[in-house]
Amino acid sequence: MRSVWIGLMGFSLAVGGCKSAAGKAELGPATGSGVPEPAIPPVASAEEVPDAARAADGARLSGTGTLYAKAEAQLGPKATGVLSHVAVKEGDRVKKGQLLFRLESAQADLSVRQAKAILEAAQVGLRAAEIDYKRTKELYDKGSVAPATFDQVQARYDNAKSAVSQAKVAVSMAQKASGDTSVRSPIDGVVTAKLKSVGETVTMMPPTVVLVVQDVSSIELRARLPERALLTLGPGSNIRMRLPAVDIERMTRVDRINPAVDALTRSVEVVAVLENADGKLKPGMLAEVEFGDRDAGAAPATPEPKR
Repeated sequence: MRSVWIGLMGFSLAVGGCKSAAGKAELGPATGSGVPEPAIPPVASAEEVPDAARAADGARLSGTGTLYAKAEAQLGPKATGVLSHVAVKEGDRVKKGQLLFRLESAQADLSVRQAKAILEAAQVGLRAAEIDYKRTKELYDKGSVAPATFDQVQARYDNAKSAVSQAKVAVSMAQKASGDTSVRSPIDGVVTAKLKSVGETVTMMPPTVVLVVQDVSSIELRARLPERALLTLGPGSNIRMRLPAVDIERMTRVDRINPAVDALTRSVEVVAVLENADGKLKPGMLAEVEFGDRDAGAAPATPEPKR
């Protein structure tokens, strides 16, 4: 019996040793001449890194923008009426204060004449009341006129002066109404749209746009970039701009950045100002833009601390 028990113990130890060896073989890496080497993931080159990633590292940003006029005036009538004269057409250059269009003014002119006639009548009445007042006052001072009579004469004189004042206001209002039939340019610029013609009825409310005048002496370039561009972009940053439509390329700088970020697109608007003395830049043109780093004179952006 003792020999049998010793044999069983030896068999158990042998089986346990085999299981332990097998477990170690499963946990350790495979080695040997016939085992292939593990694959190493490829490293992306600088050209393969997306623009968004390169932008975060302070590299150049590219995108598209649109040209806008420095100032724009959409001009409508100051009163409701019929267009009788349009003095300009699309493409005409205009000066501030220049007549652009006029409404039929016959009724307004008659109102001015009527108001002036009323003023003349009021002035005649005032002169008569003044003479009567002066004569009555002399008699009143001598005690020849009762106080009640003098008070009535003085009241007529005061009413006459008030009537003249009212007539003068009426004349001013009539002249303003007559002047409102003519519309003049509020800015120096170019007529870019003529939307109504002679004979058409235009209204003040709702306003009817007759002409559009734009100041294109300088042009604003506006482009939207992801908000992360604020890390590396600021006033003074270089911009390379190209207009594919006319094959024009220029260098300029960021003039300002809109202080608000669009919450829907998570983007910020960048604005640059371009001189346009030759008039080749047109509002509405598409521009291909590339934004570079700031100049040395511009204050560098402060990166966020790493967490």
